[in-house]
Amino acid sequence: MRDYDSISDLSFVQMWSPVMIGILLFIGAIYIWSVHSYEKRHTVKLEKKGMKLFFFLAGLLAFYIAEGSPVKAIGHHFFFSVHMFSMSVIYFVFPPLLLAGLYEWMVIPVIRVTPVKFVLKILLKPLLAVSLFNLFLSFYHIPIFFDAIMSDMTYMILANIFLIFLAFIMWWVIIPPTDELGTIDNPKKLIYVFFASVLLTPACAMITFAPGMLYESVATEPVIWIMSRLEDQHTGGVVMKVMQEIVFIATFGYIFFKWFRQERETNKSNDLNPSTDALRPQLK
Repeated sequence: MRDYDSISDLSFVQMWSPVMIGILLFIGAIYIWSVHSYEKRHTVKLEKKGMKLFFFLAGLLAFYIAEGSPVKAIGHHFFFSVHMFSMSVIYFVFPPLLLAGLYEWMVIPVIRVTPVKFVLKILLKPLLAVSLFNLFLSFYHIPIFFDAIMSDMTYMILANIFLIFLAFIMWWVIIPPTDELGTIDNPKKLIYVFFASVLLTPACAMITFAPGMLYESVATEPVIWIMSRLEDQHTGGVVMKVMQEIVFIATFGYIFFKWFRQERETNKSNDLNPSTDALRPQLK
């Protein structure tokens, strides 16, 4: 897994991934062009366009930080704790940002493909969606599986793609770009977020409080500075749990205040437009 003795041994391409930068810039340009073309073709002004653009581009930036920046290279070759930060960004930051930036008309053609719709309808059941991601991410960190995955680049790529897919499934339940596949109300979303924040705790605790090295691939990393290998391992468990909690607390707060605002607006509307039943006593 580790073929370098110091960070200075990494090349410019390994550290900064210029090809990925080009691809992500192209995707961002396609997104902007698509929105402009949609408005022109349908002679409409899309609502919250600036906010959605921000979320989508922020999602692309999060992807680059996790998969193409020096964070990825350093985490892969030297620091387990940085690797865990990278994973936290790609699973807990990238998916919700990208989903929040998508318009319904962007995803409808894809989810209406019969096999895709069939699979998504099964996977988007809330309990299954949240359980699958956390279960497989926990399995990923079992030492025998982790070391096997880290021993082969193909295994690493496939595991990462699979977990990103499951992360999108988990986040779709909370931030659906369309209601066509069903949705849950805000109180259930709050329960879902709480449940999601708890499920990964055992895996993080195992890493954080392990008395010795869990992973052979981490134990053989070169010790550069700052911390020992065991301290690095413990820090990795803390990093993932803290990152997860920050994101879920922010999500919980957003959903709660959105729900509160909707309830208040509904009550105001009822006050301004009382029902016939409410007026009947006054009409007698």
